[in-house]
Amino acid sequence: MHFSNVLAIARTPSKTEDFRALIVRTVPNDLKVDTRSYGQLVDSLDDPVNYRAIIIEIDTPSASHQTLDIIKKTRTQHPGCIICVVVTFASTQSKTKYYLAGADYCIKVVETSPEKKLDLVDAFLNETYRSDSCELILDQDRMCIYGGGQKLEISFVEMKVLEALIHKRLLSHDEIAAVMGLNTKFYDSRALEKSISRLRSKIKAQYGENIIQNIRGYGYKLSRGIISANHLHPVKERSNRE
Repeated sequence: MHFSNVLAIARTPSKTEDFRALIVRTVPNDLKVDTRSYGQLVDSLDDPVNYRAIIIEIDTPSASHQTLDIIKKTRTQHPGCIICVVVTFASTQSKTKYYLAGADYCIKVVETSPEKKLDLVDAFLNETYRSDSCELILDQDRMCIYGGGQKLEISFVEMKVLEALIHKRLLSHDEIAAVMGLNTKFYDSRALEKSISRLRSKIKAQYGENIIQNIRGYGYKLSRGIISANHLHPVKERSNRE
């Protein structure tokens, strides 16, 4: 497994080096990690490096507020990268604010052993690697998903939900209801959850990928880099029919 251009961000330069050391320990022979402190990011408006993954440590309540701007800025500068927030202080705050700011993952490692921390970081890095090797295509014309030589037929409503998630990545329950054509004031939330669960299960059964993540108390998030929309796909199949 090979990773390159990973950026580790922490509150201070010394914290950044400690955080970098933890990340490098997961795959010590293959991982190239750049580092930045919060202050360095504020001073640097343009970063030419195309990072594959950016991991941001939040170790204090005050840092939690400061990092929201950092996440937004990082997402703007690196729209295609995977952003993971690692919370290392005791907090009961919702993870939703980090997702809304642009993060793809948020993990908490408070009072966790070094071995468990390594396992969590390793799981995240494996997720970013896996997203490179699995490319699914949503074909709106045929209401199908293509990938790995397989085809999965979906309903019109399921297609519209995936289309909306691809466009925005993160949708609230009310936004999902609107996409599904439900009354956003009186819809049955349990029925909505069952509909999304069925869609998730269909995709996972076919491709082994759980691409729709549940954001507790808010809605649903689409895993970045795994599925995209293409009205003209697949060209080969279409040309064969002609």
